[in-house]
Amino acid sequence: MSDPEALDEAVERIAARHSKQHVGLVVGAVTSAGARSVVPVGRVRAPDGPTPHADTLFEIGSVTKVFTALLLAEAVTRGELSLDTPLSDLLPEVTVPTRDGAAITVEHLATHTAGLPNNPLPFSAAIRAQWKARDGDPWDTIDRAALLTALGEAKLRRTPGTGRIAYSNFGAGVLGHALVAATAARDFGELVRSRICEPLGMTDTVIIPDQEQAEREAVGHRRRRRTTGHWEVAGLPGAGALRSTATDMLAFLHAQLRPDDTPLGPAIALTHPERRPGKRLGIGLGWLRVPMKGDRVMLWHNGGTGGFRAFAGFVPTAGVGVATLANDVRSVDRVGLDLLTALST
Repeated sequence: MSDPEALDEAVERIAARHSKQHVGLVVGAVTSAGARSVVPVGRVRAPDGPTPHADTLFEIGSVTKVFTALLLAEAVTRGELSLDTPLSDLLPEVTVPTRDGAAITVEHLATHTAGLPNNPLPFSAAIRAQWKARDGDPWDTIDRAALLTALGEAKLRRTPGTGRIAYSNFGAGVLGHALVAATAARDFGELVRSRICEPLGMTDTVIIPDQEQAEREAVGHRRRRRTTGHWEVAGLPGAGALRSTATDMLAFLHAQLRPDDTPLGPAIALTHPERRPGKRLGIGLGWLRVPMKGDRVMLWHNGGTGGFRAFAGFVPTAGVGVATLANDVRSVDRVGLDLLTALST
């Protein structure tokens, strides 16, 4: 897709097709040549708030995990650790669980093959948290200490590095804290800012927005377009705490398409190859991988919080990337998939 007018037409068409399904929706696309298009529709707050724009902040939920994986890859390229580094080396204050004599490594955490459950909360607490998610952050009882306590008490469901991909917010949250420890960073937000956002020129990807950014935040909506509070996910920032904009997400995706043009080229390249295959879904470091027609592969991740949904994906061989952000709980995966398909043919 090299024609900017054709890019604009495709983004406008897909945004219009899905606009009525969302309170607010921002659809963006970027090409490897640098052409960009962003189309916002709807409202930042129902029923009559202003229209969002390219620099409106949205919670991106689990799209955060590809940032966490890139931080891992970047630390590897610096020689601070390796993909085989045992988690226990980075968090020595915890007795990290093992199974069948196998230790959890940082690669296992980034590929959802550590054997950890999805949720660090006990079942009853997880149910209560889901009810709490109607009005605010269901993770606010989990801080770093509570997460590491849960890690020390966890029973692995399978031997690390074996079996199928088993998605784990727990594991991604632990990886975030392990990377902070490995790099001696102040916190996860500072690590993302200094090692990803500043090198890539991303100014609005944060955990806690400043006053000016808060004025540009969209309001989240649950079902029936009822407003809901923001999630901070303070104890599991590596799993889903970031907020971002279409402008920043397209900068991030352009870096995926042209890694050698960025200071993070070797680290970005390390995240792309498949490390765990699956019948329909494989995984690199953080990025999920799905085959497309014509022997092409789409790398993607989605995310959701109590009032937001997000999707980021790209097709390297087609030279296109797509970001979709919404401030309600209806999935935007189809928006992103429709646009990527249209731009990749």
